[in-house]
Amino acid sequence: MKLGLIKQLNGSFKPAYDSDYELAKKIKVNDYYEFNYKKPRNYLFHKKFFALVNLTYHNQDTYNNIDDLREDLIVDAGFYRKTRTKHDETIKKALSISFSKMDETEFNDLYNRVADVIVQWLGIEKQDIVDNINQYF
Repeated sequence: MKLGLIKQLNGSFKPAYDSDYELAKKIKVNDYYEFNYKKPRNYLFHKKFFALVNLTYHNQDTYNNIDDLREDLIVDAGFYRKTRTKHDETIKKALSISFSKMDETEFNDLYNRVADVIVQWLGIEKQDIVDNINQYF
């Protein structure tokens, strides 16, 4: 059962929508349940990430391919897995940022760490990046 909940200031949870309320009514009072939580991804925030990558791409002259830039930003931000080539070399591959592979909390961390990498690469102030991107979102 998938149940959308909203945390209240007093620490309790309430159903997010009417459909969630109907599901919650099926849960027996005083029985023990375990719930795993996941914060669903925000599509606009996903677009904001790509705007950040696009801004970086247009303000550098090292990369000819924006996908290569995006992957290197993700790796330098620490979101990678190690793998071995057929020549027994260890390489880092960027983790997938697909909606099914990364929840909103992890994606928010990725976004902030990629912004930090961009600050280092381009030698600019983080606030300049934030201001530039926020004018579109």
